[in-house]
Amino acid sequence: MNKSLAILNGMLLSILVLSNGLMVEIFTNSPAVLANHVIGLTTIALLVFFTKEKWVSLKGIPLFFLLGGITGISNIYLINVSFLSLGATTTLMLSSIAQITASTTVDHFGLFGMKRYPFKPKKLIGLALMIIGLIFIVLF
Repeated sequence: MNKSLAILNGMLLSILVLSNGLMVEIFTNSPAVLANHVIGLTTIALLVFFTKEKWVSLKGIPLFFLLGGITGISNIYLINVSFLSLGATTTLMLSSIAQITASTTVDHFGLFGMKRYPFKPKKLIGLALMIIGLIFIVLF
């Protein structure tokens, strides 16, 4: 089930890149990012309201945990800039390779208090294939 959700998320990311990139063509980048997050805030507020989820205090939560909002805005802003010059496919391929590289590092070293998942050299084959795929996408 979780693997299916991860696949669905990847599909949604491609829609996110496309819709945000097109929005930037109408607005400039910062207003497009703002509109995106106002819509997102409204959507999640309605979800919290209708599901009656309990709001918890942020008191005592490590500051690092709150960086998701900043990185989310940065992510969309940078994707918008990249999309305009690279297109959706190259933007997503470069982002995916960078995400896999960063997450492999976090897994291997158990950074941020995460459980360690030691790096296996066989993973280099998958990363190499992605890089070869990126080269083909960019060149052809």
